[in-house]
Amino acid sequence: MEHVKYGSRKIKFNIQRGRRKKTVALQIQPNSTVVVLSPYFLDKDKIKEIVRKRARWIIQKQEKINKLNAEMPQKEFVSGESFPYLGREYRLKVIKSKDEKCCHCKLMSGRFYVEINNKFSGRVASKVVKENLLEWYIERAKEKINERAQRYSKLIGIIPQKIIIRNQEKRWGSCSHSGVLRFNWKAIMAPLSVLDYVIVHELCHLIHQNHSPDFWQKVGSVIPDYKKKREWLKENSLLLTGLLNCK
Repeated sequence: MEHVKYGSRKIKFNIQRGRRKKTVALQIQPNSTVVVLSPYFLDKDKIKEIVRKRARWIIQKQEKINKLNAEMPQKEFVSGESFPYLGREYRLKVIKSKDEKCCHCKLMSGRFYVEINNKFSGRVASKVVKENLLEWYIERAKEKINERAQRYSKLIGIIPQKIIIRNQEKRWGSCSHSGVLRFNWKAIMAPLSVLDYVIVHELCHLIHQNHSPDFWQKVGSVIPDYKKKREWLKENSLLLTGLLNCK
C-alpha cells in the first residue's frame, strides 16, 4: 500500500493497474479504502502527485463514509427488521420450528419468512437467519440476472461466454477479455431498472472494452437515463454492501 502526506495526515491507497486504462480514476470503497485505477505504465510518482492534488476531496469522502458507517444500524436478523429486494423493502418474520431440517427462507405475501429450529437462540439464531437470507438472495440473483441478461443480450445482439454471480466487494459487475461477465449478487437488492443498467453496462463491454463515448452511447441507446441509475448506485452502494452485516 502506498501513501502520501497531506498536512499532518497520511493518505494510504492501493494502485490497480490495467492495460485498457487510459486515464486515472480514484475510488473510495465502502470501508473508506482509497483505490487508484491507473494505466499500466504510469509512473508511481505521477500517481502520488494526482492523489496529493485530490487529497482534500479524498478526506471529505472518507469522513462522510465513516460517519455513515457509524450511523448505520446493524441488522440483528430478528422479526420486524426489513430487507430490500428489487428496490422494495420487505419485513422479516422468523419462525421457530421443532423440525431440525426446517431451515429455509421464502418471500411470500410481502414478507420474508425464515424458518429455523427452535434450538437456536441469541447470536446463533441470528447467524442462522442471516445464512438463510444470504442463500435466498444469491439464488434469486442467479435467476433474475440470468433472465435479464438473456433479454438484453437479444436486444443488444451479443451473447456473453458465461455469467458468474458472486460477492464482489469493489464492483457491481465486470467483463473479462474472454467474454465472461461477473455480477455482484447484492445488485438484486437495487430497483429492477438499476439492476438492468448494471447488466447492460457489462454487456456493452463485450462490444467496447472501455468507457469511451462510443461505449456510453451504446449504453444510452438501451438505458436512456443510465446516468440516474449510475448515480443511484453511487449514493446507495454503502447501504447495500453493508446491509447483511451482523452484530
